[in-house]
Amino acid sequence: MLNLITPLKVILNPPTRLEGFPGESVTLDISLINQGEQGATIDVFVDPTTQTLLSWCPSARKRVALDSQQACEVSLLFEIPSDALPGSYPYTIVVDAPEHYPEETPIHYPGRLEVLVKEQTVIRSQNLTFSLSPATSPVQPLLVQPNQHQKLSVIVNNHSNRVDRFRLYCLDLDKTWFTIQYPSNELSELGIVSSTDGLELNPGGQGEIIIEFHYPINMPAGHYSPTLQLTSDNAPEQVFLDLVYLEVKPKFNLSVELETILGKVSHSPGQYRLTLTNHGNSIRELAVSASSRDETELCNYVCSPSSVNLLIGETATISLTVYPIQKWRRPFFGYGLELPFQIHLQDIQALPTPEKLPMGLLVWKARPWWQFLLLLLAGVGALSGLGFLIWFVFFKPTPEPILAEFKPDSASYTEGGRVRLNWTISNSDRLEQLVISATKDQIASSPQVYDFRQGLPTELNRYCQIHDRDRNLTCTNVDTGARLAGKYTFQLQIKAKSAEKPIQQKLDVVIQPKPLPQVASITARQSQLEKGKPLTLSWNIKNFSQLVQLQVISQLKEDKPTLLKTYDFQKQIPPELTKQCQPPVNETLSCSNVDIGLPAKPGDYTISLQPVSSGSQKQSPLSKAIQVQLKATPLQIIDFTLNNQSSETNPSMFLKVGQVVTLNWKVQGDGAKVKLEPLGDVPASGSRTLKATTSLSQIVLTAETEQGQSVKRAFLLQVDTPKPLQKPTNTDSLKLKLQMTKQN
Repeated sequence: MLNLITPLKVILNPPTRLEGFPGESVTLDISLINQGEQGATIDVFVDPTTQTLLSWCPSARKRVALDSQQACEVSLLFEIPSDALPGSYPYTIVVDAPEHYPEETPIHYPGRLEVLVKEQTVIRSQNLTFSLSPATSPVQPLLVQPNQHQKLSVIVNNHSNRVDRFRLYCLDLDKTWFTIQYPSNELSELGIVSSTDGLELNPGGQGEIIIEFHYPINMPAGHYSPTLQLTSDNAPEQVFLDLVYLEVKPKFNLSVELETILGKVSHSPGQYRLTLTNHGNSIRELAVSASSRDETELCNYVCSPSSVNLLIGETATISLTVYPIQKWRRPFFGYGLELPFQIHLQDIQALPTPEKLPMGLLVWKARPWWQFLLLLLAGVGALSGLGFLIWFVFFKPTPEPILAEFKPDSASYTEGGRVRLNWTISNSDRLEQLVISATKDQIASSPQVYDFRQGLPTELNRYCQIHDRDRNLTCTNVDTGARLAGKYTFQLQIKAKSAEKPIQQKLDVVIQPKPLPQVASITARQSQLEKGKPLTLSWNIKNFSQLVQLQVISQLKEDKPTLLKTYDFQKQIPPELTKQCQPPVNETLSCSNVDIGLPAKPGDYTISLQPVSSGSQKQSPLSKAIQVQLKATPLQIIDFTLNNQSSETNPSMFLKVGQVVTLNWKVQGDGAKVKLEPLGDVPASGSRTLKATTSLSQIVLTAETEQGQSVKRAFLLQVDTPKPLQKPTNTDSLKLKLQMTKQN
């Protein structure tokens, strides 16, 4: 591409054309180089007037900041939709720096995105087959001759068992570019009258539809892929599509005419008018210039505008101004000096231009007679000047040294960048001593003293140079060692030979501290959490390069802040955050869905982020606080059994005196106090054994929290005393014997 005269150098890769299939993504890489003398903020974006391509680019605008002579690369991603139609989609990339280079920007770079498709010539289905003749493909398109007619046959086969009518439509082309012709239907032979707005086929029949293309004479060059759509009356819900690939060969016909407005000049510049007309079928982007036809350039040529964009059939007019230079070459006698020149055209897209271009002629008229008087006066002045030169060389006293310039190498400094000084001293032959002193925040440091009595000191050889012609001492980028933030005052003192007072000059320089990392935003996915579940945070942090640590701080009401988590960055993303954090863009780090564990104690917490910077005495501000409530575990008796019998299913039980029973219980709840009567305070879960007594009427399990919640479970008991065994009497023994005798 043609690089215009601008402090911003832009390189596009690929330069003008992107290619991709539907459903794919393509990337445009843009290299930016700041060749100016100042830092600049540069915007790179897709022209908003390109609505289609703008919707395909998720991040259509990028902003970067470049120092002088610094370079970087940005990328624009285009996501082609899966339903995008094949074709050429134009776009324009704009590079703009309105704050720092308002006169040289914006710069526009046009291009196009080609959406490609695979070869597809025949569409088949169970009931229908149709094909195109001649067949076309992206590799073998149908060549188009503008202002001529071309016919394409569509062969249709009806495989169904019913009579059907088919209609053909052409999408994507203007209706005046084509005509569809249907043949007389087959049913007319049977005496049935029907309309001919479609192709009627009997079952198993075959027919032909003719589509005739008649292209306009000014049809633009390029590739076209209109879609042919075939519909069926029996199955209107089915649509059959095929593509026709067309190619219009480019025609390059550019006329160039040069008209002379002012061709003979004496003091004013020559004026010419250049007319360009695009008679071809391609859009032309042309850069216009002119040069002399002689070996020596005697004129400056200015074209306004220097480049034009010609649409098909469009005409552009360019003003050419010719400025004669080297005034001494103007003749004193005769017709004048002829200055022939040649017009040059350069196509930005490397398209061919006319071999024969117009040539012009500027006549520089001879000087008027009164200029001889000026020549005579010039001779007298030359003699006077020679006398002055003799006085200047042999009799003029040696001048004292003069501090012509004293300035820093940059207009602004940031902490870490060293301050370097530049100065120029005239008449350095008289220089005896040079002293540089510095004061930081009103604290003076040891001065640097350089002795010039033996010539240039060795300490300054790498920085300074003495010009032999004018004996000027020029020093550039002299390192002062100042790199910490603060206010500095540098003083340069010059002592000349046999001078009473030294010459001195002060210079104030401020080194700004590095920007502290700041939390731009912090959000939490949940405002309420159950105990044991993590808190999910997302945040954005500015000035990522200065971030060393990131601390997550929590504070419960009326408690001291607590450090929950510390992430060590050291200018890179820690391993535990590589999946949650994206690479920083423009010094901004974005992290999402980061899980943080909260303390076990329930309550209302305040969560904040504290960024820690490197090498800075100031502390970054704490982020805004977000409120999170950690819910307490609900108080609940999970299990309470007596001899494996639950109190819920068997709240009442019968026991015997002295019977050993086993109690098991389990209580859930934060800070729960558990009491088991008649045993007293017990842990939240456990097991006990005891013997039943007549005084044991119930066993009660009670759980309470500090917030006043309480739950109870109980067993109601009835303890019975066993009856004593009775001894048998004599009467009972006699009755027993009689019964046994009867049985025998």
